Amino acid sequence: MRSGLRFTIALALAVALGGVLIWASFGGTTQAYAGPEELTAGSTYRLNGLVAEGSPRDAAAQAQTEAGLRFWLIDKEDHGKRVQVVYRGSVPDTFKDRRELVLTGELRDGVFQAERNSMIALCPSKFTDRPEDSQAST
Repeated sequence: MRSGLRFTIALALAVALGGVLIWASFGGTTQAYAGPEELTAGSTYRLNGLVAEGSPRDAAAQAQTEAGLRFWLIDKEDHGKRVQVVYRGSVPDTFKDRRELVLTGELRDGVFQAERNSMIALCPSKFTDRPEDSQAST
């Protein structure tokens, strides 16, 4: 009788700890990747898009102010879809017009509020083949 009770308690504890592990691994930290047209209020997203033409030239200075850096991010496929972004924190040196960015944050009052220091600028040259690479493989 006593060993059955111990087994039941141990099993219940294992199931509870397993549930916490699964929640932390999958459900507790999931953030959906989205483009400007897919955002809805109340959810955290990893926003992916291109910096619209006319981005601020002194982006690093603006990002350090209380008001933050304001710019537009456009969809990679449908350049008519866009969202205004407010960002505070460090700005990569590669921030410029038409650069692909990934930011974490949420949509509030029609403006994407990015988390501090969440900006990642992707470098397109790292993801394309150079002409000499394709010739060497033939």
